Amino acid sequence: MTTSATLPVVTPEMQRKTLIGAVAGNLVEFLDFALYGLLASVISRIFFPQDAPLTALLSVLLLYASSFLVRPIGGIVLGLAGDRWGRRSVLMITITGMSVVTGLTALLPTYAQAGTTATVLLVICRLIQGFFAGGEYATATDYIVENSDQKRRAFRASFSPIGAYIGTVIAVGLYTLLSSWITAAQMEVWGWRVLFAIGFPLGLVGLLIRRKLDESPEFRAVERERVEKRLNPPTIAEVICSQWKNMLIFMSILMSHTLPNYLILGFFATYLTTFVGLAKPDAAIAVLVSQFVLIFSTLLHGYLSDIVGRKRWLMLGCVLVIPAMFFAFTYAEHGTLSSAIIAAVVPVMIFPMVTSGMTISLVDMFPADMRASAGAMAYNTGTALFGGTAPLIGAALIGWSGSAFTLVYYVAAVAIVSFISIGLWFKYPRKTATQIVGAAQAMPLQQRVESTSKSQ
Repeated sequence: MTTSATLPVVTPEMQRKTLIGAVAGNLVEFLDFALYGLLASVISRIFFPQDAPLTALLSVLLLYASSFLVRPIGGIVLGLAGDRWGRRSVLMITITGMSVVTGLTALLPTYAQAGTTATVLLVICRLIQGFFAGGEYATATDYIVENSDQKRRAFRASFSPIGAYIGTVIAVGLYTLLSSWITAAQMEVWGWRVLFAIGFPLGLVGLLIRRKLDESPEFRAVERERVEKRLNPPTIAEVICSQWKNMLIFMSILMSHTLPNYLILGFFATYLTTFVGLAKPDAAIAVLVSQFVLIFSTLLHGYLSDIVGRKRWLMLGCVLVIPAMFFAFTYAEHGTLSSAIIAAVVPVMIFPMVTSGMTISLVDMFPADMRASAGAMAYNTGTALFGGTAPLIGAALIGWSGSAFTLVYYVAAVAIVSFISIGLWFKYPRKTATQIVGAAQAMPLQQRVESTSKSQ
């Protein structure tokens, strides 16, 4: 049996290396998605025909969503690889794939140069990016927590989304800086290429950092147990049969994080410029400030989640996210830089209450021998349904109704479902994750399935 007694000791140096390595990949992933969101209006003009500008913008946002729809496929393939060959191997693959695709986007021809071929190439890049991203977040989170001690687990897990937010800050910062130096016409000619080309050097640095990482102690323990007991890595059927209920519960938590997160990250700048009429540099500044605040609020709520308790903090977050998002989209209508900043900051101080519990649950709700695959499938499916579609649904709802209220109603409906699900079915384990790993892996598959069903 794999117990805490047989796991290697996790040193502070290992934890520091782990955090830096995990943050590097999430940084590259969200740098790309943030750039795509910020450049949505530019991309709509250079990769799509301009017969109907709103249709072109919706096409860009639909493509944004489609890249997320590929994520579950990447989560399945790369998650199974993470449970078979280790977390480190997958993290090397994901950062290489994501950074190369981001850089290659800068080299694509425009619609004026290649017609529909340019559009097709952009679609291919977005889909490949989504595939590699499908293996990044969940695996990086597993790697962080599996290389950490048992103290302040939610706080340590919070460093996984921190990497994403740092990537967003870099993207928004570079976009704002470049926008202040060049004209809108220059941005459409070559400025967007400069921004996407950043993926090459950042990916190289991240790859060099991850090459120095060791495999996580928990996965090494899983490997030893497989050798001793002649066990095979789990198949996708075994993962789904034994973890389907936990996966559904996890997705019900995730959606109240990912919907507001991507509405602010991927849509709010477009909302400010397209529907409110704010200047693009001002919209970028508002999102940039919100991302700085989000970094610190995420760590704070991770710390508080360890103290207050997962379930209480999650349920409170589901309640408060509704008025926070209502305030954001209504107060932004004042149309000034200060109102945009305040509107963007308020929700990022609230929805990390859900982020903190969601992120650590990505690790603790699933046993170590199938954690990467089960977590990646659940995370990426939920993110595709509620995160990747957020900008598209947001633009469509506001465009259809002429009011942000319809979008807030959507957020409220999602938060209510999360609140009910957490209240009825979320049972945070009293034992540490390491103890659960040992108990779960010692069971035959059928017994594990029955145990999972009873515990929920």
